[in-house]
Amino acid sequence: MPIRNSRLNQLCKALRTAFTELLFPSTCLNCRLALPPGTLPMFCPECLGQIELVNGPLCPGCGRQFPKAAGGVHFCGLCLSGHYHFDQARAVAIYSEPFAQVIHRFKYQGKTHALASFRALLEMLPPESVIEPPELILPVPLHDRKLRQRGFNQAVLLASAFFPQARRLIRTDLLRRAINTEPQTSLSGKARRLNLKNAFTLRDPELVRGKRIVLVDDVFTTGTTVNECARILKKAGALRVEVLTLARVRE
Repeated sequence: MPIRNSRLNQLCKALRTAFTELLFPSTCLNCRLALPPGTLPMFCPECLGQIELVNGPLCPGCGRQFPKAAGGVHFCGLCLSGHYHFDQARAVAIYSEPFAQVIHRFKYQGKTHALASFRALLEMLPPESVIEPPELILPVPLHDRKLRQRGFNQAVLLASAFFPQARRLIRTDLLRRAINTEPQTSLSGKARRLNLKNAFTLRDPELVRGKRIVLVDDVFTTGTTVNECARILKKAGALRVEVLTLARVRE
């Protein structure tokens, strides 16, 4: 019986792969060059070579990437000053072309078949750049109006892709975006902080007390959004708050 079940599972997996290839033929997510079936991440060698993974040397706190000649691993000025409420932040790749365009298509055009490639890029990082599954995984929430417009929360999909074996830990009902704020991209650092003041609420503080939590979002620009979420979680008694994003803007 176990052998028969194993063969059945292999057949089902092969059928799923064939069906996926039929719907989404393997082409580079950036330049659309045809790729061998099953290629992950779905980038041609040239485009993959232009994607800069975020690896050492990094600030042990916020994950800022230092130049190779900067003297190795050390805390950055913002972390030394206690600027951040989260304990650690890590990102998969630098937010630059061609990766930025792929993220834009995922986020605004619903190209969700890129998720498997995002996961594959995460798996290419060294151990010190990887965040282990925590006790709770909280995607940064969208306001209800924006969620209805977009049809999905990209942070929820990323959380499922990044932690496929820990999806039961993902909670989308704890953090809530109470205010439909202006997009952060056009604002300065101070304006970003004011824009997010009181923007997030926590439904049940007792559920995060004493817990190790990972916040998931798409892009770390100044860290203002995840920092505000972390502030609320720490105020509620969270033991540790870590941040994992798909990309990070170069500083």
